[in-house]
Amino acid sequence: MKRVIYIIAIIWVGMAVVTSCDKNEGAYYPVPSAFSVTPQTVQSVSKDGGNIELVIAAGNLGWWVESSATWCKVSKKYGSGDGKVTLTIDKNNSGTSRKAEITVYPTFKQPSVLITINQQ
Repeated sequence: MKRVIYIIAIIWVGMAVVTSCDKNEGAYYPVPSAFSVTPQTVQSVSKDGGNIELVIAAGNLGWWVESSATWCKVSKKYGSGDGKVTLTIDKNNSGTSRKAEITVYPTFKQPSVLITINQQ
């Protein structure tokens, strides 16, 4: 008789564990905020170089910034929430125009923002 009660107890505990483990119940899934970067257009810089400030509105999103050119340096490579990033463009001594692409990537698989920097 003890053995039957023991088996019933094990079955009852097993069923309680299996039926109480709903994967979606109680889970928190954050809703991504809107994401924008200003300016979003092509920026022109003189051959003497200079700075461009990017304003990132990210709410609850994380983000990271990449530059395609070593002469266009990013002050802050990653962050979260709203923030500002300064692009420092070196002087162009080559005599030919050049182009860099700055990409700002948000988290949560939101679309990235591409900014083109043209320098004389």
